[in-house]
Amino acid sequence: MYCKKCGNVSPDSAAFCATCGAAMAEPKPSVSFLDAIKLFFTRYTDFNGRSRRSEYWFASLFNFLVSAVISTALPDFAWIWSLAVLIPGIAIGVRRLHDIGKAGTWYLINLIPLVGQIIFLVWACQDSTADNQWGPNPKY
Repeated sequence: MYCKKCGNVSPDSAAFCATCGAAMAEPKPSVSFLDAIKLFFTRYTDFNGRSRRSEYWFASLFNFLVSAVISTALPDFAWIWSLAVLIPGIAIGVRRLHDIGKAGTWYLINLIPLVGQIIFLVWACQDSTADNQWGPNPKY
């Protein structure tokens, strides 16, 4: 279990964090697939705040599946979908970076061929950090 104050891992049976002494809180369940899609479109241009891993990866999966279907069924219109999800895709990427404690400008690392995408992939897989300047930890 993670401490909501300092982010350190403590045993599940601990009532208080061994590092900072804060009371331990149970993590919220991860965002469901349908909730992630809803958040993806309702927070369309929201570059503030934080997004959990589950929200980011479910939205990415949805985008991939829809892109694959459109590219196969209507290849001439695939660019319309890509254009429609460009801004929300960047927004959720920025919020994911905020969740691990990095500034949104780090999203530009994706412009570096191959290496940038690998670095961003590693960051997107990291767990949430404790409360930071972009808001409280969304897990608690």
